[in-house]
Amino acid sequence: MWWECSECSGHVESERLPALCRECGTAGAIFVPVEIDDPLVGDPEADGVRAVWPRAGLDQAQMVLGT
Repeated sequence: MWWECSECSGHVESERLPALCRECGTAGAIFVPVEIDDPLVGDPEADGVRAVWPRAGLDQAQMVLGT
């Protein structure tokens, strides 16, 4: 399984949620699972951190505003 780091958008392959990013060395970063065969070929806008965070913010705003 591939995970994307919230700090550097680097991809880490691991069976479990990583505690340390192998790309940037950040410990405690937020990792989002990405469903791609090759992190260099995948579409980062589809399921990467840069796409997930804005959607999460919009979902939270809709819940708060009740729309």
